[in-house]
Amino acid sequence: MEFRFSTDDVPERQRFAFWADSLTSSIGTQRLPVAGAAAPFQASFSGRSIGSMFNTRAEADAHHILRQKHDIARRPWGAYWIYREAGAGMWCKYDRREFVSRTGDMFISDADLPFETQTSTRYAYESWLIPKTLLDPFLPNPRQPLMRRLDHAGGGVDALAVTYLEALTRNVDSIPEAAIWPLVDTMVRLLGVACGAATMEHADAVRLGRLVEAKRYIDHNLASTELSTASVAGSLGISIRTLHELFEPADVSFARHVLRRRLEECRKALLGDPERAVTDIAFAWGFNSLSTFYRTFQTAFGMSPSDSRAAERDARRS
Repeated sequence: MEFRFSTDDVPERQRFAFWADSLTSSIGTQRLPVAGAAAPFQASFSGRSIGSMFNTRAEADAHHILRQKHDIARRPWGAYWIYREAGAGMWCKYDRREFVSRTGDMFISDADLPFETQTSTRYAYESWLIPKTLLDPFLPNPRQPLMRRLDHAGGGVDALAVTYLEALTRNVDSIPEAAIWPLVDTMVRLLGVACGAATMEHADAVRLGRLVEAKRYIDHNLASTELSTASVAGSLGISIRTLHELFEPADVSFARHVLRRRLEECRKALLGDPERAVTDIAFAWGFNSLSTFYRTFQTAFGMSPSDSRAAERDARRS
């Protein structure tokens, strides 16, 4: 399920009322105007399901957001809320605790506790609602109110959980429905460890989280000839041996994974820019031997780089 709405096509005088009414009825939060806010009011909201989770993105001019006890009683979420700050930040009061978010901050909290927020600039955020029935079995004490900052910049399990959640969200449209549940299970186990559960009880989830983080680092550094087991292991804070062990269950070694990703990017560049020299593309994606590039490309795709271009050109003409 996916939906989106914005104030763009609403008459200017009715925009804030439309925004407030839409979100009060759909997700159970109150929206109140604030003095000095930008005019005309502009906002957009989108949401989609990921298994039984719900992922949303929103941008909006400054206003006051409230979710009070009577709102919760009328529209309980029965979920945990993960919030990622994409804007300049906001003031938030959550169950008597006050704090100010900064760009990039991520928090996980019980969505059925009162909160209110306000920003002097503009809201921009992404959030996830994760049903309590999914996460509670993996929390060290699910009866305690949960409010925790996920320190994704500091490494450790927090970073693994955040990276895995972002990767799942980014790739969900290409994941078969039958494969979603095992991925969600891994993610909630990682969140459980980030919230204090024993790491050894969820060792497989931690390993998968580290594998996702390793692949992300590889993709970001794919063009570098300095990419190596040592550089990746160092970035993750693990040994080279542990890095190799991350790839073993998938029956694809570190070296094979890097080679496959480089070949995929080379093929994309070859077909996307027919005038670009093959040599330039090969060197741009980290190959330091043309003979190795041509041989491995032929093996991977069953034809040479030039034949791939010719086949693509013929397909477009037909």
